[in-house]
Amino acid sequence: MCTCADRNPFGIHTHENDMEGVVLTVRRDGSYYGKFEAMVTVAHTDFYSYVPSGSTFTSGRENVDGTVPMRTYNGVAHPTTRQEAKGHGVYAWNGAEFPGGDGVVYYPSGVAEVPSSGNDRSVGYQLVNVFAADGLWARRANAVTFASYGTFRGDNGKDNAANAPWGWDDGNDGSDLPRGAIATDPAYLVAQYFAGEGSFSLTYTRNSYR
Repeated sequence: MCTCADRNPFGIHTHENDMEGVVLTVRRDGSYYGKFEAMVTVAHTDFYSYVPSGSTFTSGRENVDGTVPMRTYNGVAHPTTRQEAKGHGVYAWNGAEFPGGDGVVYYPSGVAEVPSSGNDRSVGYQLVNVFAADGLWARRANAVTFASYGTFRGDNGKDNAANAPWGWDDGNDGSDLPRGAIATDPAYLVAQYFAGEGSFSLTYTRNSYR
């Protein structure tokens, strides 16, 4: 038996500025919110594919890894994800209780809140615009923030180990999906990851990463 310190004696598996994420595919169907059809999550150096119940999307180049449970908040159904404790990798929530019996549940309230404990089941979150003036994208060439393109500068634990969205990469999904494609060309990535998407345009109305 070993302790966490034994497994990571020199801090080589920890790092600061960790950032994981998710891409949602929503079809314009004339409704106010559109129709949610697929989700790709980022967990370290792997991407995972999920679909909600009833979606026409099926496995493409990548296998569908599971179904996305929906949870209603303020009268609107939202896809649910889970994030690893101490690791932050993003996956679809499987509807089960949290490992160890405790966890924090975040809801899209528009107001950022701090959990009252490690077992707070109702905490509001606020989205931050990556493209805001002086935001993360505007700082992409800032040597204080980034060690290299898409890689955050950091020396707490493993050096320079965390990436921004334009640096995320699944290492085995094909050379036509280069590092950062999940941000710079998400339509193409989704079209390759899934099949059964029907009419699906690869032309962008707007993509601020381009």
